[in-house]
Amino acid sequence: MSRTKEKQAYRWLMGQARPARRWLAASITLGVFNGLLLLGQAALLAKIIHQLIMEDVAREALTSDFLWTALLMVARGLCHWGREICGFNAGAQVRKGVRKALLDKLRRLGPLVIAEQPAGSWSSVVVEQVEELQEFVSHYLPQMVLAVTIPFIMLLVIFPSNWIAGMIFLLTAPLIPVFMIFVGLKAAQANRRNFQALSRLGGFFLDRLQGLETLRLFQRTELALEQLEAVSEDFRLRTMKVLKLAFLSSTILEFFASVSIALVAVYLGMNFLGHISMGGEVSLYTGLFLLLLAPEFYQPLRELGTYYHAKAKAVGATESILEILSREAAAEHQGQRSLPDQMPLSIQANGLTVKASQASQPLLHGLNFTIEAGQRVAIIGRSGAGKSTLVNTLMGFWAFEGNIQVAGQSLAETHLSSWRKSMAWLGQYPLIIHGTLFENIAFGRALSEQQVLDALERANGLDILEGLPNGLQSLLKEQGGNLSVGQAQRVALARAIAEPVKLLILDEPTASLDVNSEQQVMRALSRLPKDCTVITITHRLSQIDSMDQVLLLDKGRLLAAGAPADLAAHSEPYQAFILHQGRSLDDA
Repeated sequence: MSRTKEKQAYRWLMGQARPARRWLAASITLGVFNGLLLLGQAALLAKIIHQLIMEDVAREALTSDFLWTALLMVARGLCHWGREICGFNAGAQVRKGVRKALLDKLRRLGPLVIAEQPAGSWSSVVVEQVEELQEFVSHYLPQMVLAVTIPFIMLLVIFPSNWIAGMIFLLTAPLIPVFMIFVGLKAAQANRRNFQALSRLGGFFLDRLQGLETLRLFQRTELALEQLEAVSEDFRLRTMKVLKLAFLSSTILEFFASVSIALVAVYLGMNFLGHISMGGEVSLYTGLFLLLLAPEFYQPLRELGTYYHAKAKAVGATESILEILSREAAAEHQGQRSLPDQMPLSIQANGLTVKASQASQPLLHGLNFTIEAGQRVAIIGRSGAGKSTLVNTLMGFWAFEGNIQVAGQSLAETHLSSWRKSMAWLGQYPLIIHGTLFENIAFGRALSEQQVLDALERANGLDILEGLPNGLQSLLKEQGGNLSVGQAQRVALARAIAEPVKLLILDEPTASLDVNSEQQVMRALSRLPKDCTVITITHRLSQIDSMDQVLLLDKGRLLAAGAPADLAAHSEPYQAFILHQGRSLDDA
């Protein structure tokens, strides 16, 4: 990461801390109050020892001073406890805000961007890397203020007591942050590389874990183990480099702090012995007071040096976070109009063109078609023809040129949340989460058990309940481990139709099903309301023949559009597709 990017990341981090400024202000206030209590405690301890040794005061006469010292120690402990609470709440508030921004951004970017990286890589950014912001916010930011404020307050007290000691403190204090910065220059780069390795390791491990059965079938477990050991060793080495920098920094900070304290002790000792008279004669009370303050004077600077690595880790973690937040998607330029509730959902495309980038060849080129409300439409074509691109464009995940009218309104002017609320999607591979059957169908929506049962009935899935011990409250394994593929697809279909929708998009929903499961899913689809528009990507001839309209794509161009019977009679591209592709795919 360049210095410019580091500065940008640091400014962004400071901006994210603004919502937590009240907690940070409370933490700083408690820290300053703790410093003031420290001055009182040092003065009381110096007074007690001075009176016991130099004035021969009885210990019973100093009972009140001992009690005050104990009270100050308890008060300092409470201040430290309060600082930790305030710092934690500040960090939690920032982490919550950053995670929300990341998840909202990923939601807007859509599945096309999410599919670019393994799930383990995304979880590493959203969980581990965001977690690294905690120490930066809770400790580093308050300590930046305290590292200046507390030594300054101490200097105001030290200089009237002895200006030589004050000069020693004043001149040696900058050495700690200067060398801290020198060591910390490489820390952010090391942490950035470490986070990249962690992200790769997370994605690699999750991919191998999900494909464990396949690895066993092809006897590749030993190779996968060797690869996992290699990436783990790489991550270990990078982590040790970061730790080496941390220990080096701590050693340097402790060295200069110890040297500075030793200078004060040497000066006071020489003064007591009468070898140095500069600064005037120092009493035992003053000497003890200065010696008690010496380590505490450098302590805020040493803590800042310790937390400086929290800053380096936060800056390194921010690179991936900013990379995600800075990405643009089609949803970034959406309109603000809501979709009319009462209007029938028709779709009309004119000159629809989609490009992955401005310099690339079009994925879709000049498509023109009309889908009336309630129609059953099949999108067909060879692999790579643009079927999924067309569907993803209609769902708002691709930026497009040309015009798409939905319910008589331009999609470019329509708020995507309003548009997506009116549709449902069912893919080829059903998503089953680790949760109850009810949770898998409701999927975070406020649905009643009766609504879920009705949806399961419409999806021809009531027989699934017979094989589960606790009905809707039965626990389903991740990826549907305790369901057949057909049952999992009907659960996903029930989820899609649990609430009324105007548009249902199906991406080869029966491609991986046996004949019986396919018939059950198709019967469920045939019972959908007549005003619900259904768009299906399919290769099954039996499904194509039952459609109201077919769109045939090839290399991003629309070769044919119309009713299956009309196309079979008059469209040569459609006839060629059925002859050379459709039959073999249908037989498969």
